[in-house]
Amino acid sequence: MDLKKFNATILFCFLLFSISFGQPANETSSLLGGIASIVFILAFVVILLILGGVIKKVRGGIPGFLIFFIVLVLVLFIIPMFIPYPQYIEVPENFKVAPLPSYAAQVFMMLGLPEEWMYVPAIIYLFILPFAAIYTLVWGFLQSLGMFTNVPSSINRVLAFIVAFLTIPMGWFVKLVWLLFSFMGAWSVAVFVATFVVGIFFRGYSVAKKEYSVALQTYESLQKDLQNKLSELQRKADELSQEDIEREVNRLAEKYGGLYPTVKDLAAKVVGAKSVDEKRKLVKEFKLS
Repeated sequence: MDLKKFNATILFCFLLFSISFGQPANETSSLLGGIASIVFILAFVVILLILGGVIKKVRGGIPGFLIFFIVLVLVLFIIPMFIPYPQYIEVPENFKVAPLPSYAAQVFMMLGLPEEWMYVPAIIYLFILPFAAIYTLVWGFLQSLGMFTNVPSSINRVLAFIVAFLTIPMGWFVKLVWLLFSFMGAWSVAVFVATFVVGIFFRGYSVAKKEYSVALQTYESLQKDLQNKLSELQRKADELSQEDIEREVNRLAEKYGGLYPTVKDLAAKVVGAKSVDEKRKLVKEFKLS
């Protein structure tokens, strides 16, 4: 990720953060809480950008980069433990469309989820999607460590699920979810949406640029190959019979005619020529354009 992309992302995030500080102050949006929330979200954003490939790993400096990545993950999970905010924030009414069946609610509450979450779509927004995010985050972290290289890849998935699942009875899961709801409210959602949009744009741009570069190299390679074969055909044109010239030119038109229509035109002219001398002249005078 080059400097321009990184600066654009950070500038956009800090713009939203500065707007959030302008909101009415309350118990959970004090200066200390605002700074802590910025650290939390920035850590989460940077981790997503790293896992998404927007921020490239530094070649030749993997240990230092890995330490930086581990610190970010630790910050992400430790900060919620030291930020004072209400244990349970009221679930929005539009999250309480329909209650869960009693048996399902009992299972979720036994795992450690608050009773206020036992509604649809609250269980989706507050449990299923955050759990999927934490699972993906831990799995990507384990993949980047590369500790289990000689074992099936499913090991990392199982470990990621166990770690994500253990955040529930330990209370981290609820704290992580409430942290996003208590700090900056809709602004945190805006930051994540903006980050994903910017990340997808930069990712798409880099992929498109890479594909264009590969296509250009392939085109140049084909052009060079065609030019060599044409030069060889022009050198030995006087030694070839009428049938040989037509066969060689048609072979080139079949292979390269899609990219170079002029080769097809040459083949048509050669086939239409009446004498072998005329065919040889067409081949010798042809220039690839």
